[in-house]
Amino acid sequence: MATTQHHKNGSDGNRGQIREVYETIAGEYDRRIPGNGPTDEVFTDTELDFLLEKIQRTDEVLDMGCGTGRFTVPLAERAAKVTGLDISPHMLAVNSSKLRERGLAARLVEGDMAALPFPNDSFDAVTSMLALMHIPLEDRQQVFTEVARVLRPGGRLLIGVKNAVFERMFAGDRFADVDITDVQAGELIFTGTGTGENLTAPWHSFSPDDLSRLAAIAGLSVVHLRGNSTISAWLADAVLAEKGIRDTVQRIEKCLADVPPFSHLGYHLLAEAVKPIR
Repeated sequence: MATTQHHKNGSDGNRGQIREVYETIAGEYDRRIPGNGPTDEVFTDTELDFLLEKIQRTDEVLDMGCGTGRFTVPLAERAAKVTGLDISPHMLAVNSSKLRERGLAARLVEGDMAALPFPNDSFDAVTSMLALMHIPLEDRQQVFTEVARVLRPGGRLLIGVKNAVFERMFAGDRFADVDITDVQAGELIFTGTGTGENLTAPWHSFSPDDLSRLAAIAGLSVVHLRGNSTISAWLADAVLAEKGIRDTVQRIEKCLADVPPFSHLGYHLLAEAVKPIR
């Protein structure tokens, strides 16, 4: 019982820290990403392409950890209904403003990924790009279980996470500009913020095995794994600055991104898991 209480207190503390950080940087978040490296634009395009190619026009979608709407907005342009969930009211306010400016509609809800405030079988797809790394390790399985609960049979979980396998071979943050991961400390460091201070939040990457195990225990099956930046992450910016080299690398990456073992070695992982139809 004492161990359970310790985990809960630790999780609650992490949530408070994450909320405070994102409340502080909400107004500057969009200026912090993407970075300024020679392949950063391709990296973010790969994320978006993976997501949108799996979303149908008739889908009801939950964008989990939606932040300022980097993916909520394009999802709202494509899907029938979109709900965005985030722990930070200030991030949701920026998201709401973007949607209004574009004449789009989405329901935005403040909430916790480990206790989704939605009924069973509510969504055709749940998306979460770069947000799952903030989940305390002891809460990971609960989040996947909650996702499985709110997905309809045949529904899909679509996620983007940093790859722990890559980190075992290279601990540096390859394309970092101002937001840097400290692998050993398990933290994301927001440098040069508007407050003049560096801010930190918990951050833990996932391996392909982690994703398969967490999905399977929740009753989901991983059906597609794509590596993002499977080659470019291993090359220096000075090399990639040469357009001919960069274009060649990107063509090869597109061919290898879905092919093991290359898909397991990407800087980030993009995964689709499906809830079975019973």
